[in-house]
Amino acid sequence: MVEIAHGVMLLGTLAGTAAALAPGRVRALDVVAALVMAAAMLDTVFTRLLPGLAWSALLVAAGLAIGIRARRGIRRPDPSTRCGRPLADLHHALALIATGWLLAGVGAAAATSATSTVHHGGTVLPFQWPAVIAVIALGACVATRAVRSGRVALRHGAMAAGMTVMLAAMAAPAAVAALGS
Repeated sequence: MVEIAHGVMLLGTLAGTAAALAPGRVRALDVVAALVMAAAMLDTVFTRLLPGLAWSALLVAAGLAIGIRARRGIRRPDPSTRCGRPLADLHHALALIATGWLLAGVGAAAATSATSTVHHGGTVLPFQWPAVIAVIALGACVATRAVRSGRVALRHGAMAAGMTVMLAAMAAPAAVAALGS
């Protein structure tokens, strides 16, 4: 189960990263956040060069930066803002923060139990579930709105879909474990 979740998580991450790097109006902060997310997922799955807490700090910082950028965009509307970009930015920021939150839990569990195998989402606490589910639902909403909007919002929709799949795959092993106990 965990290997399947890792594979789906990596596919979602790579899809979101590809969408952030796609030709068109590329925003530097989105590219940096996507590359940090891809590096964090690849490192967490394959090598574990950096601890989960380090990746968590980087992801939360990127999420906060995107949230600040989105907030500035609301105060000074850009005429080129179309098709729910503030909502897509909100989802992007919250998904990065939620992913960092989950990785921090994985890092803490790995530090406390060196003999057991720790996987993504294995330490989701009961109060985290509503937040993770809300971010996943928001991502589905952003992706659905993007599909309805057409080509204009394709980048935002693909990024939201990739991040939503990745976050759901991270939380899936913990959900199965919680339901089984």
